[in-house]
Amino acid sequence: MLEKQEGLQKLYTYQRLIASIRNIDPAQGINLSKKALALADSLEAPLLKAKIINEQGVCYRKLNIPENSLKLHLDALEIFESLGDSSGISYTLANIGNVYHLYREFDKALDFHFRSLYLKEYLKDETQVAYSQNAIGMVLADMEEYARALDFYISAMAIREKNNEKLEAANVYANIGKVMVKLSRFDDAIKFLNKALGVYIETNNEFGQSLVLNQMAELLYQRGDMEEAMQMLKGAEKIAVEQGNISVLHFNYKLQKDVHKKRGQFEEALKLAEKASLYKDSLFSERRNYEMSELQVRYETRQLDSENEILKLQLKEQDFRFKYLLLGSFSIILFLTIGFLIWLFFQNRKKALVLEELNLSLEKHVDERTEELKVKSEALQMAFNSLKQSEEKFRIISETSPFGIAVTDKNGKIIFCNHRLPLTSGLDASEFESGIWMQHILFEDRQLIERLWQSGHAFEKPLPDTSFRIRIENEIRWMRLKGGPMADDHGFLGLVVVMENITESKKFEQTLIKAKNKAEESDKIKSAFLANMSHEIRTPMNAILGFSDLLSSDEYTEEEKIEFVDMIRSSGKLLLNLINDIIDISKIEAGELKIHQSTFPLQPQLDELYYTFRQQLDLAGKSNVKLILSQRESFDGEEITTDKLRLHQIMTNLLSNAVKFTNEGQIEFGAIRVSNKFEFFVKDTGIGIPESKLDVIFERFRQADDSHTRLYGGTGLGLAITKNLTFLLGGDIWVESVQNKGTAFYLTLQAENKDGNHTDKSLPDYTNKTILVAEDVDTNFQLIHNMLKRSNINVLHAVNGLIALDMAIEHNPDLILMDIQMPDVDGREALLQLRDRNFNNPVIAITAFALAGEGESYLDFGFDSYLSKPLGIDKLYGMLSLFLNHENQEVHK
Repeated sequence: MLEKQEGLQKLYTYQRLIASIRNIDPAQGINLSKKALALADSLEAPLLKAKIINEQGVCYRKLNIPENSLKLHLDALEIFESLGDSSGISYTLANIGNVYHLYREFDKALDFHFRSLYLKEYLKDETQVAYSQNAIGMVLADMEEYARALDFYISAMAIREKNNEKLEAANVYANIGKVMVKLSRFDDAIKFLNKALGVYIETNNEFGQSLVLNQMAELLYQRGDMEEAMQMLKGAEKIAVEQGNISVLHFNYKLQKDVHKKRGQFEEALKLAEKASLYKDSLFSERRNYEMSELQVRYETRQLDSENEILKLQLKEQDFRFKYLLLGSFSIILFLTIGFLIWLFFQNRKKALVLEELNLSLEKHVDERTEELKVKSEALQMAFNSLKQSEEKFRIISETSPFGIAVTDKNGKIIFCNHRLPLTSGLDASEFESGIWMQHILFEDRQLIERLWQSGHAFEKPLPDTSFRIRIENEIRWMRLKGGPMADDHGFLGLVVVMENITESKKFEQTLIKAKNKAEESDKIKSAFLANMSHEIRTPMNAILGFSDLLSSDEYTEEEKIEFVDMIRSSGKLLLNLINDIIDISKIEAGELKIHQSTFPLQPQLDELYYTFRQQLDLAGKSNVKLILSQRESFDGEEITTDKLRLHQIMTNLLSNAVKFTNEGQIEFGAIRVSNKFEFFVKDTGIGIPESKLDVIFERFRQADDSHTRLYGGTGLGLAITKNLTFLLGGDIWVESVQNKGTAFYLTLQAENKDGNHTDKSLPDYTNKTILVAEDVDTNFQLIHNMLKRSNINVLHAVNGLIALDMAIEHNPDLILMDIQMPDVDGREALLQLRDRNFNNPVIAITAFALAGEGESYLDFGFDSYLSKPLGIDKLYGMLSLFLNHENQEVHK
């Protein structure tokens, strides 16, 4: 076909032909490229010449001759840059990155790949962007930075899938599978290898099928699944035999031998070992032929180099002859000149004066030159002093600046940071200098900062004013950075970056907002309190006075008057309760309320509350509301030491609220013992409390909604008294609520340590397991932690959903206990983001509200299971046993 073509058409055909055979027969590709380059020179086609040089460089890389490959790619890059061909530049930069990858100079490889990537993104060439992302992922994988490699593979996969580039996507799937194996995420590895296999089957790519089947078989063998591994190996063997693929068959028979050996089938294993050895010999022969081709190319290359050396020697010989003749001529001329000068000297002594004048002129010239050098030396000294002054100024500025300052080189590596940078960020200086400081940036912000950092150095441009968050353990710090480029006469040097901790500013903003809202509400609170108190006092007083007047009348019967007396008595009790509340809150604030400790059984107190409030529900016409005393038998025989009257008052206040605001559903209350604490709880399915009001309901005269006063009554003192009484008893109290779903109050009181059923239960040993508890209420976390610590499990704590996301990606815990109601990011949103980031370990929902049907909604949403508060030890460990692997565990006491 080439013989029938000529000109540019023939050159284009050469280019396509070399590109098609470079992976199959690179030596032939080099031979063709030499002919093509000669044709390109004759046609004066520099663009096609650069492309063919690029292809020739790839052929040398395939033959493992990287030094020739690198030189050719650099030559091609020079031509593309002179032509201003951005596409060719980006393609060549990627090829140079591949060569440095072969050299295992990973930093240089990444530098060229990133430069290529930025240019491809600018050109909006999605296919080439995906190529560079995959190439970067392969470099990072060889650097054992598997998490970063995975990020780039996923980006490449998204582009390939979007553009329906199936075979290229399958190659990425296979790379992801390899990384998943390195991360010990074997289920994910199988999933991606299956995806790759599916594409290879769909596109009838039998070579890819055999490779992936072998990979999957090896993974299954490592996991001990011999039956499944053998099925994969048989499938790969069948394809490889049909193709005659020696390398695949050699690996396949070797692994089949290991499987049979593991099964104890030694006779079959011996046969397969002989087969593997046979194919190893064939493979060696094939490799020897390949090496012969490589040596042929190397020989031809070195022969050309030898010819060049001979030409150089011939040129040197000619140059030497010329210099010899020139030196001889010069010697003769010099000899004649000396003789002539001597003759002149003896002929004319008068010329001595001329020589003296010449000497004086020369001395003057030397003096002038000396003065000139002195001036230059002084200028250099001034420049040196100026440089030292600049360095001293920078040192003083960096040491006295309230901000963190970092200086980078042109590749983005931090080469200097002042002492304020570690202080303001909470990180070590070594973390900045080693480049791992970005790992502390929250995942949501990290990609933005990495992109700005890389583009700022790649394109030598300033870093814009940008805010981001870093996580130090369970603390989030807000940081702001801005940077500007440095340059000298030789070009770009790096960036000066200023970082500032703006956490307090962010907190102050929130404080101002809360203060503003509180100030706006203060007048409303005052008016609402006066109206409430007036209503609460006038209502029973009006009944007392009204029915008292009726008693003095003769128009009513004795039975009716008895009813009037009962109503007067009831109204009097309401008024007395109100007065008692006012007295209690006054005593509490004055520090005059006395606590009387006593030890008493817990069960009768809770039974009394149950019977009292069951009657109240019936009298209030709420017989349909179910009242539950939870786990009554669990505290049989339990005793508590506290103020009996005040504990009764606390529980009465909480249950009264539950009765008041619950019209249907259920009210559940009770107590559980966790280590040395009792946790009391009251849960209802009433109207709930808006999230914005949860932090004010324990304040005096405050209610979740002032409009509730008109509907339900109340002064807003009950919960304030309850909170203060709890603190006086040495306990803690908190609330969880979802509007229109219900409310749950929890309080803890100290319990005496005692041996018995609570401490002698056998618990599993989870020494090698890690659990992440996402819980914003510290008391809840402490209760869970106390339950877990005797199992030796490693417990991580995240105080909100945002930190939970970051810790889950960093630590990859075996199981997560996820509270549903959390600030910043709630449990549901956190689960969605975790699944998007390929976190597939179990996530258990923790909720205060688990009515009939609601638990199933958590399962439908994607949680692996759920637990309702309060959590007991049996309930918690029962859930752990369902999801944590018990292999090699020991039960201990």
